Amino acid sequence: MKHFDYIICGGGMAGLSLAYYLKKSRLKNKSVLIIEPQDKNTNDRTWAFWEKRPNTFEDILYRKWGLVQLIDANGNAQVIDMGGYQYKLLRGIDFYTFVTTELRKYAGLEWIIDSVKTIKEESDGAIVETQNGKILKASLVFDSTFQLDLTLKHNHNLLQHFKGYVVKTKTPFFDPVLPVMMNFNIEQKGDCRFIYILPFDKNTALIEYTLFSESLLAQDEYDSELRKYLVHQLQLPDYQILEKEFGVIPMSDVATEEFPSEHIIRIGTAGGYTNPATGYTFQNTQRKLQKMVETLERTGSPKAKKNWFESRFRFYASVLLNVLEQKRHPAADIFSKLYRKNPPVRVFRFLDGDTTMWEELQLMNTVPKTKFLAAVGAVIMRKIKARLSGQPHP
Repeated sequence: MKHFDYIICGGGMAGLSLAYYLKKSRLKNKSVLIIEPQDKNTNDRTWAFWEKRPNTFEDILYRKWGLVQLIDANGNAQVIDMGGYQYKLLRGIDFYTFVTTELRKYAGLEWIIDSVKTIKEESDGAIVETQNGKILKASLVFDSTFQLDLTLKHNHNLLQHFKGYVVKTKTPFFDPVLPVMMNFNIEQKGDCRFIYILPFDKNTALIEYTLFSESLLAQDEYDSELRKYLVHQLQLPDYQILEKEFGVIPMSDVATEEFPSEHIIRIGTAGGYTNPATGYTFQNTQRKLQKMVETLERTGSPKAKKNWFESRFRFYASVLLNVLEQKRHPAADIFSKLYRKNPPVRVFRFLDGDTTMWEELQLMNTVPKTKFLAAVGAVIMRKIKARLSGQPHP
């Protein structure tokens, strides 16, 4: 049985980010194993996020913008000055190439192309068994492969699912300085549905059809809605599709255990790093992992002291999920009002979990109060029922 200091299960965004931070820290001499079933050599996804300061991967960002556009359900367009924030786009292939190239400069790092079968806690570490029968041990195992249970009845279990095309036109068509962050001027069909457009240049853009709902569509329905938008609303001239991407992100307030045992740590979506109300994961993952590595350097343990007051943001997320799930008010109107009736900076800060209580009260004053108060009551009742039934809860 081969022993490592750290085993990272899953070599996607969370796993590779963790390995990068470990090797850039004072822990760089620790032995690290990454277990991932696929070579990361395709552009299988893009991450869009906002932030004020440069991040670790600033040099490989594909695009960034200081203005964004939001279009409501009636077609009214609002240009949003991000007030010091920037909307940033990072392509999966650029991230994978950069991080794997950097990691190969360091000794004490190994890779296995395999899938994780089981992870078991031991008194002095954790043991990982792979699908191909390898038995491996580490002092700490970081797991991004654990699947959350999205069937527990007292939780809100929506999905953010999307399909996108990178399209190229023969003649200039797109405004490269103004991405469309949300366009709700499409058929909602009882869900929260929107299009976003991230322009790479005047001829090329990523156009994505996104839904918040409880179940996925048939693949041809995503394609049908995308084509309808391209032809009828954008009236796009002759174009070719360069790339396609499809993804599903859980939007759930299911209880997550970042530290299920002494030697096993869950990271990424498995560890609760995804914002339940928006599906945004990239920036929060970077924050969490940087803090975890700093704590590990300083104390020898990855566990940092938590601020219980920050848990209020998970409650806010549950309330919004209840509004969406129960269709208490059109999602398009909620998001449009948030950005129209608040300084955009306040909304961005709130979605990042950086606002004060006073800012949060100001935000709450701009949403449909009776609908959200009903959702607050419903969320509290669900949490009580979950506790009484013995269901895991935050």
